[in-house]
Amino acid sequence: MLGVEFFVPNPRLCRAVIVLLAALVWGGTVKYDFAWDDHYFIVENQSIRSLKNVPAMFCSRMAEASNAKDFPSFRPVRNVAYALLFQSGGHDTPQPWPYHGANVAGHAVAALLLFSIASLIFLPAGEAAARWGALLTGATFAVHPATSEVVCWAKSLDDILAAIFVLAAAREVLLWRGESRKLCVALIFFALAIYTKESAVPFAGMVFFLWRAFHKLPWRRCAMLTVPFALVAAIYVVHRQLVLGQSSQCAPISGTYFQTLMDTLPALTIYFRLLWGIPPFSIDYTDMHGHLGFFSLSVMTGLLLLILWIAATWTAWRSEKFRLAALGLLWLGFFLLPVSNLIPMMQYLAERFLYLPMAGWLLALGAVFTWMPRRRLGLVLAAVLFAFWIPMALARQGIWRDEVTLFVRSSLDRPANTRLRENALASIFRLPPMHSAFGLDETTRRLQAAATIPRNQAEGMLPTLLQAHEVLPDEHRLAAALGITYAMAGQISNAVPFLELAARQGSNDVQCWIDLGSVYALEKMTDKARQAWETALRFDPANRVAQEHLRALDAK
Repeated sequence: MLGVEFFVPNPRLCRAVIVLLAALVWGGTVKYDFAWDDHYFIVENQSIRSLKNVPAMFCSRMAEASNAKDFPSFRPVRNVAYALLFQSGGHDTPQPWPYHGANVAGHAVAALLLFSIASLIFLPAGEAAARWGALLTGATFAVHPATSEVVCWAKSLDDILAAIFVLAAAREVLLWRGESRKLCVALIFFALAIYTKESAVPFAGMVFFLWRAFHKLPWRRCAMLTVPFALVAAIYVVHRQLVLGQSSQCAPISGTYFQTLMDTLPALTIYFRLLWGIPPFSIDYTDMHGHLGFFSLSVMTGLLLLILWIAATWTAWRSEKFRLAALGLLWLGFFLLPVSNLIPMMQYLAERFLYLPMAGWLLALGAVFTWMPRRRLGLVLAAVLFAFWIPMALARQGIWRDEVTLFVRSSLDRPANTRLRENALASIFRLPPMHSAFGLDETTRRLQAAATIPRNQAEGMLPTLLQAHEVLPDEHRLAAALGITYAMAGQISNAVPFLELAARQGSNDVQCWIDLGSVYALEKMTDKARQAWETALRFDPANRVAQEHLRALDAK
């Protein structure tokens, strides 16, 4: 068998492999529905339904989302892309397939750009090693399971476009040989990146190290060439401040700035695991705890990882042989800065935050491959990695097919996460025909039922509710909905056990006890009905419904 050194894969073949992998793993998402915040940013966002609104996207936060006050972001290029995709859908309302298709295609383009950058960076290791290292870098990015949230979530087109523009800018910088034209093109790509998503701003600092490590320019020359990127970033920051009227998304989520930074350190441990593609994965980490002590295990572990990253980057940078690998580690660190709560955000962690930083991590791993004296062993290890990652990526993309699957599966995987549980329940009650029969109060999150539900509609809802109850057996609002639905279908005897279960599981939910008393009364179980209504009054002494039921009972 020929050694790796004697076989240089053709660039066209490499690009075809990367595109094929991206299509095979993520192509199925094109037929998926909208989910979660897609409704705020795309489905209900009226501004993207006409290209006449494009100027407003650059000067008004109200063009960002349907409820822009709750989403303080300024990403006009993303919204322009949304508007163009809306036009391609050919309907009066946004269609999901153009958006999902754009995500898959964009992810493939990002992987191809990463392959191109890696080919340039790894070239000092020799043509064969550079080509193989670049192929593995681009291919691993194409199939990495931790990219699932970005690729599968239509709303996350901003992450993909920002990555494409940043990688394109980096490629122009690497290809630069003193031409003003390439510098201008790189600046244009950078401007498009930051106006797509603010997470691209750190490239203004990263470019300094590209000049130094790749082009080996003097420090002063590197600084001079970095100034235009810093100016573009500064213009964006000022523009964003003028439009939004604020720099941060919210007040520090842990109460104080220092405490928030400290509570974000445990995210580094999770990010490190996710960079290796090691499960578990989650679409939501809002159950992460704040107000941690400085010497808590999770904070100390995160701090240790930060110190190790600094030490590894510094050591690699000082070595001429490993300096280009240090670029990957620097890239990872720079692009994690916007999500580190240095500027307060609404959360400590999200997997989509890894999309752009991951490019640097994979560049560093690709550099390790090019140094390996036995590259066949590296290829075997890479094959094992692909065999591990591809099935996980396919499993992760499968949960995004619709909102019910997304939230129910995610809630089962992360049962302590209250927001996932609430979203799972809300998605079930939004299913037809249940959306007209049930809902959740926005403030109390208690079940709200229609005053009457036609018998045929109630009978049609029973199979779905029974299936949902089987998946979430400890959810009292599902048990209550089942009891009410059985009662409306005229099956009172079947309603009783589910309403009893709902009352036990949600013992302080007054409505559960009122409904239970009502079915007891229909079954002529007067004493139990009285007990149920009296229990309701113990939780809410002023409840008029329970009082009226008891008065009617006493009047008989």
